[in-house]
Amino acid sequence: MRDRILLVFLIFLFYEVFPLYAQSEQIEEKTIQLITPEEGSKIVAKKPLIKFKVTGVTFKSLIVTLDGVDVTGILKITHEGFELKPIEVLPPGKHAIEVILTTKNGKQIQRKFNFSTRHSEIFEEAYSKNELSTVYETVIKKPSDANVSHSKIYSNLQSNTTLKEKVWKLSFTTNLRFLDQSLAVYPPEKKGINLANYLLTGEYNNNKNQVILELGDIQINETQNTVQALSRRGGKAFFKFNNLSLNTFVVKSEQVFGFQGGLGIEGTIDDHIMGFSTALNLFSDKITLKGIYVKGGEEEANYFGTSSVNGRKKGEVFGVFLKTELFEEKLTAEGEIDFSTFDSDTSDEFASETDKAYKFRIRGYTGNYSYETVYEYTGPEYDVIGNQGLPKDKEGFILRTGANFRFHSINLSLSRYHDNVKGNKLYPRIYTYQGIIDYTFNKIKNLTIGMNYQKSIIDSTNEPQNTSPMRTDTDMVSGTINYQKEKLNLGLQISHSIQNDKTATNNDTSTTTYTFTPTYTIEHLSISPNISFNRTVYKSTGVRSDNFTLSFDLRGDLFNKKISYELGSTFNKMKSSDNTIDQNTLDTNFRIAYLIKKNMWGLMKPSIGIKGTYKRTEDELTNDKDDELILLLVLTTSMPFSF
Repeated sequence: MRDRILLVFLIFLFYEVFPLYAQSEQIEEKTIQLITPEEGSKIVAKKPLIKFKVTGVTFKSLIVTLDGVDVTGILKITHEGFELKPIEVLPPGKHAIEVILTTKNGKQIQRKFNFSTRHSEIFEEAYSKNELSTVYETVIKKPSDANVSHSKIYSNLQSNTTLKEKVWKLSFTTNLRFLDQSLAVYPPEKKGINLANYLLTGEYNNNKNQVILELGDIQINETQNTVQALSRRGGKAFFKFNNLSLNTFVVKSEQVFGFQGGLGIEGTIDDHIMGFSTALNLFSDKITLKGIYVKGGEEEANYFGTSSVNGRKKGEVFGVFLKTELFEEKLTAEGEIDFSTFDSDTSDEFASETDKAYKFRIRGYTGNYSYETVYEYTGPEYDVIGNQGLPKDKEGFILRTGANFRFHSINLSLSRYHDNVKGNKLYPRIYTYQGIIDYTFNKIKNLTIGMNYQKSIIDSTNEPQNTSPMRTDTDMVSGTINYQKEKLNLGLQISHSIQNDKTATNNDTSTTTYTFTPTYTIEHLSISPNISFNRTVYKSTGVRSDNFTLSFDLRGDLFNKKISYELGSTFNKMKSSDNTIDQNTLDTNFRIAYLIKKNMWGLMKPSIGIKGTYKRTEDELTNDKDDELILLLVLTTSMPFSF
């Protein structure tokens, strides 16, 4: 009898309560309705107008997110409900809208909607995203001899345009700049309009096969001893067919800026760098075999930020690179061997020099342990066009190992290198040894403790006659403590080093450094001071040299980002115990700006402000003082737009 009563009660709940629940759900569904685009539909639009209808309730608050981004601030309330017009172009594909509505009686209604877009009938993706920024500066106050323009205007148009349909993609990126100021400008910049950089890219990709064509300001990365991080103007083509790939390129040797230099692909081998590489990947990319060939010349060294060196150069390099990863990350082996022919000045009577370089690396991870060993050799005459920072005339090895546990980690490193690899009797051979032990302890919550010990030795052998030998041992021990909790980060580092000069000069020194770096960061404020004290003692004379540095960085904004400010300052005091140095310097930069309107005409963000620098130098020994204050009135605006 009791079971029958329970069954009747459950049936009553099902027929009475569930309809009420279902009716409540239907009411909430009708309360917020997506009018356009239709729920689950696929439309052709870049910035679709999204309309909602709200019926039956009066809402007190409203929160709307589009693809997880809060867009409540750009909603337009209508008599039927509200609508949304995205400012930026929406990427093609699926989109999700979430609406959280709170009624005046405190009830919360939450709904989710989905729809899909493509940019045009022809292209799935077709958009141009741009931002135009302009800065105008004029002097309020400056010294008469200061090298600062009385007025300056600088504009930059950043543009990114893309067309894509299935496996095809075409993109173009560029920065177009305008510069005008009362003083002359330093090369490579020029007054007026300049094309700072551009890159046109065409791509075909169907997973197994891939083709990428690039024209403009490109970067080439092959291997360390051939071409690495070479940024020049020219063209590049990459082809991949299943496991085989081919990369070809041609670039101008000279580093160019603006409209000069053309496309970078026209000209001769005398002022261009060209080459190719081919790679074969086997056993699911576990084995990679790569060959590289690069050839080129340059009229003279002409790189931004460096001086020019006369003399036409030419050279070529051929290299082979092999990498195996047969046991996942437990064992990875790499080997590279390269041969170069290089003439540093084709106008002199000396012929080209040939030399070689090679490098082998074995590394891996197993459980909590890691290891690595590297052996490398670079001949004294080994050189490559476009790889000017390549270290030459060195041979040596590095051994590394490490272990990471729950609360502890330790890393060990040992290396030995020497120059004069071919034993030239006109020069000594200098050996450099270094050993490092690094330990970290992180069991205490929010607190990390680390200790480090380094031992380095510089020793020379086979010194020619009248050449003094070299032998210096340096021991350094350091410790770090870092505390981090929420918005606060406190770091303390102490180091002490002893340099033992074992030559006849006996120029021993010891150095102690204390550094304290607290930072505090919240949503509208960031404070980062830095305090450092360094003392060096010269044992032979007993002279102490002290260096105290205090730096301060402050950034923030007020009144809903209407006012923004920055302050960076560095104070440095140098003093020696023998009264040969006693100097103070102060270097300060500051800026404060007021945002006139966040979205003027729906696009622009104009602001007005003041920025300046203050520099002061005091020599306590000579009682000389020098200071400089520069104040500038700054007008800025940025205007993002896309279509």
